[in-house]
Amino acid sequence: MQIEIPEECPACGYTLELVNDQLYCRNTACAARLDKQVEHFTKTLNIKGMGEKTVEKLQLSDITELYHLTVQDLTAALGSAKLADKLFSEINNSRNASLQPVLAAFGIPLIGNTASTKICSVVNNIDEINLETCKQAGLGEKATYNLITWLHNTFVDMRDFLPFSFMSQKNSVTQSTGKSVCVTGKLKSYKTKAEAYAALEAAGFRIVESVTKTTDYLVDEDSKQSAKRTKAESLGITIISDLTSFIKENTND
Repeated sequence: MQIEIPEECPACGYTLELVNDQLYCRNTACAARLDKQVEHFTKTLNIKGMGEKTVEKLQLSDITELYHLTVQDLTAALGSAKLADKLFSEINNSRNASLQPVLAAFGIPLIGNTASTKICSVVNNIDEINLETCKQAGLGEKATYNLITWLHNTFVDMRDFLPFSFMSQKNSVTQSTGKSVCVTGKLKSYKTKAEAYAALEAAGFRIVESVTKTTDYLVDEDSKQSAKRTKAESLGITIISDLTSFIKENTND
């Protein structure tokens, strides 16, 4: 039996676009798409109580509406004053989020926790993000393009309706050391690269994506011969096999 590929979004009827064998709805007003954006946003900012069913009940037409909801609005949507009070408190608490999680929460393609951590290590606030700082942070061309495009288009219309300071928590030590570190292979000291990046940046190091003659260290806990390791060895770059010990040795208490 031959399966017919749907041509329209089942939620809004907008024409679907086939990209790499996956169907996408490009309608920015699609309710289903907006709900997923809100879910991702609230999950990234750790706003508890914003599951799929709750998001559907709120019927938000934009992420910014989240911060203009009253307790009465939430009570009417959820049918419970107790749940409304808890969710209102959670939403208010998220207003204090720094730039790193906020950037990751918007769902900008290729700008997740890792990329947002990198850019926030070299800027003090969102207004300092540009081509130069993206390059300094080690972002790839596509990630840089997506971020700059989002800033110049989508963000311009949203900014005044969002409560964030858009300030980063850039560690001052980063400015004084500036040693660059590239991480490759599977990590043993940390569960994710994002955690490793955060620890390195807190210790004053700058994360880079590739190994060049200006790279100071290569972290390779996997100890497998790779292109990055081979290049690092040829350039005489110090290779770190135990990231935890390395960070401890380079952290000023």
